[in-house]
Amino acid sequence: MNIVKNLVSPSLYYCKCPFDMNPTRIVVHNTANDASARNEIQYMINNRNEVSYHYAIDDKEIVQGIPENRNAWHAGDGGNGIGNRQGIAIEICYSKSGGAKFDAAEVLAAKFIASKLKEKGWGIDKVTKHQDYSNKYCPHRTLDKGWQRFLNMIQAELGQTAPSSPSTTNSSSGEKYSTGTPICTNTLSTNCNGTSKILKGDWSGSIGRVIKGAKYPYRVDRNGVAIGWTNDAGIDTDPHTPVGTTQSSAEAIDQILHEGSYVTSVHMKIGNQGLKQIGDDLCCYLSQLGGWFPIRLVDKVPNSDGYNDNVLHTTNAVVYVSRIRVDAVNVQKDIVKIGGIWVDPTPLTEIA
Repeated sequence: MNIVKNLVSPSLYYCKCPFDMNPTRIVVHNTANDASARNEIQYMINNRNEVSYHYAIDDKEIVQGIPENRNAWHAGDGGNGIGNRQGIAIEICYSKSGGAKFDAAEVLAAKFIASKLKEKGWGIDKVTKHQDYSNKYCPHRTLDKGWQRFLNMIQAELGQTAPSSPSTTNSSSGEKYSTGTPICTNTLSTNCNGTSKILKGDWSGSIGRVIKGAKYPYRVDRNGVAIGWTNDAGIDTDPHTPVGTTQSSAEAIDQILHEGSYVTSVHMKIGNQGLKQIGDDLCCYLSQLGGWFPIRLVDKVPNSDGYNDNVLHTTNAVVYVSRIRVDAVNVQKDIVKIGGIWVDPTPLTEIA
């Protein structure tokens, strides 16, 4: 298997990954663009930000950015930083547009990951995803297509029989609705396979993605944010008009914010005031939330300011609130507290 090695000079990779690492797992990512593996690594070299990874894989080759015995900055501090400190970061390329090139990159990634598992004597349980260590829906396109499906690909390379999963055993592909269709549903699953929480209630939105053959094949989007997955049985007879059923679960995603709700937000462009230090926090100005807001509580829409990272380089940056719990609600003033900050709830949307 051809690997282009060590494109990064020692002086550069040491500033990006300052700690020695004894890897215990693999962490899978999808890129947010359609750059090749070489271009992804070259971007990492040219931009001295806290973004780095060990390997980038496209449809033709595997390119190594930094040695496996140095930690990369790729999975944030979630899970006590285990993803960064113990994970071999693998970026699968061509995930923005998907299609044949992304599919081929996934196949090559599965082969490479299988070879790493054999080399290190690890089992399939050592293959993890970025989402396991943070609130990011990553590797997004691989998750949309089915995480168990990808694990099955790796196990096939290992010569093992993969366990069946709802997404692979359900052979029904007679989905009625397509991407972009406005819908109302009385059922939401937190994943397309139906292997986690299933909520009952009443939600409206539009179909953001369809995974044929999955138990819950339709991803429901509201204001550009995915709120869950549904199926034909859950979608109302007239998908364009909510039927007005009541919530049957206190934990359901009802978009009525209360203490304990978990929220994200619509995409918001930061103001042209630049960044401002307020107390211990570096803040950006988000008028939709009502003013200055800590940048530690937001994620950047990749490439919105010309850089594929989570650093706010210019005021062209577009951000959204990271998944966060509502601390308090003031109904009289129509404000909510998140991360210790009182904000206008208008751009917020409740999520599972």
